[in-house]
Amino acid sequence: MRKFFCLLAGMLACMVAFGQAENAKYYIEGDYEISRGNNGQFVYTLSNITSKGITFAPVQKIVGNVEDDESISFSFDKAETDYPGGFDEGLKFWKWQYDGKEYKWQRDSEVKDARQQFKTDGVMVVMLILDCSTSLGEVNFAKLQNAAIKFIDILYNASPNGSVRLGIIGFNTMSNTDKMVLGIQPLTSDTKSSMVRFIHDLSMYNNTSLYYAMHKGADMIGSYVSSMSASDREKYDYACMVSFTDGYDNHSADERIGIPDKGLDNPYYQYVRDNVVDKLIGGKELKSYVIAIKGNDVAEDNQLYQAVFKGLASDSPFLLEDFNQLEAQFEQMAQELMKRWQNVTCYVPAAYRGKIRWTLGDERTPARVEPVRETKPAPKNEPKAEPKAPKTKMKSFIGVNGAADFEVASAKKPISYVGLGVGFDFAVPYNKSSFGGMTTLKYCFGGPTHFSFGPMLLYGDYVNRHAFMLAAGLDLRFATAGVNYLSVNKKLRDWYNMQWTKDNMGAGAVLRLGVTTQLHQLYFFTDITVGGYSAMYNNIGEPSTYKLSHVYFNLSLNVGYRF
Repeated sequence: MRKFFCLLAGMLACMVAFGQAENAKYYIEGDYEISRGNNGQFVYTLSNITSKGITFAPVQKIVGNVEDDESISFSFDKAETDYPGGFDEGLKFWKWQYDGKEYKWQRDSEVKDARQQFKTDGVMVVMLILDCSTSLGEVNFAKLQNAAIKFIDILYNASPNGSVRLGIIGFNTMSNTDKMVLGIQPLTSDTKSSMVRFIHDLSMYNNTSLYYAMHKGADMIGSYVSSMSASDREKYDYACMVSFTDGYDNHSADERIGIPDKGLDNPYYQYVRDNVVDKLIGGKELKSYVIAIKGNDVAEDNQLYQAVFKGLASDSPFLLEDFNQLEAQFEQMAQELMKRWQNVTCYVPAAYRGKIRWTLGDERTPARVEPVRETKPAPKNEPKAEPKAPKTKMKSFIGVNGAADFEVASAKKPISYVGLGVGFDFAVPYNKSSFGGMTTLKYCFGGPTHFSFGPMLLYGDYVNRHAFMLAAGLDLRFATAGVNYLSVNKKLRDWYNMQWTKDNMGAGAVLRLGVTTQLHQLYFFTDITVGGYSAMYNNIGEPSTYKLSHVYFNLSLNVGYRF
């Protein structure tokens, strides 16, 4: 009996172990092969790589390294996971192996678990370009300096051995920009203090020569990379500029580039956009990240504002609402840069060949709310994903609107009105939508007054792009018919020997269709209303009255302003 229970326990353990690999929600999988290279040495490769719940830099095949314990390691760069506990638990190694009856996943507990780490033997060149114009003001300039120092701290803490090569440029006028330059050098404990001191010593002055500073920064990176030693050039992995400004360039000029102009027509802007952003340096694209805040001297033109900085950035620019977000954005930027070196190193016993899998957690691990992504990495030469802008909390939608109003109503003989209206709209954001309500008051000259209200939906980002507006509700029609009815009454008397005495209150349904824009924060919509009301009549010469039911159709064209 004891042997039976031991056998049963062993079988259950094998079934659970198999289930952990077979039903895993988080894993990396591939085909492990051993071959001989041209020098006769063994070459260890992993191919046909897929993953679930774990993402990393796109790769088709990886060549393994021989570790001190003679196991083989494979590193997955920029590794991230949806697993709630991250990589702290370690990834377990499994092999797809024949057990005498069939192929199954077999756990090999003698292989050490995969762990996340930073591989910092590459060379990353970073140029920090900081606006030092007087429009920032003393308080905001201090926030910028603190954010830049935080940026340097994160880069240093992740890689204190000098793999990060950092330079700094402060800009206002072009002549001052030439003076406020700290050349590119390895970021180490010796140089970090001088970089922090340099930022503290930056001073504000009039004007903004952003294009000139970016041009100068790109040239400095190009010169530095071309002068690196042969060993550094082999390790050279990445180059980027991180630029901050609180407004448009108003000072950059070079007679060789063209006569200064405004906005997108500025030839210096076009030069930086076409010849600096994503410029090839040492065979690598020079990535440009732009952080911008609207200063006091920037006009309220969102389309131009976004277009200018989109042209200066390799990906979408980071357009912040105020300086309180600045330190968090610089911190996010530094962390994203360091993710280039963040990797998970997985291990394989040298002598095994075939399909392998590393799993995180087991089949009992709760799934996250968002769907699990299953990816098959693309070829190595595809563009690598760049940092995304952090999500900013959308403000509530609050708007007022005005309307031109048109109405047609039946009354034995159709009668039409024109009028004006005013309204108030609000919505509170939730995910990609915003929910709220609308109210409108409309008066038709010589005719009825309408009061409409109901729930409203906005779908889309009405702050940075545009959103669709949809609302439906109740319309109350109050009788205020006046002089317009005189001509109707004359025909009633002549044709029907009757006359109108009054309208009763009516009701109907209103439907709203509209869209928000970035044009001076205006939004446009149409309200379509259909309803009914009753009118009182009497025959001429008779004291009694009687009621007839009528319908009305109301159309309003509205323009609103979002605060």
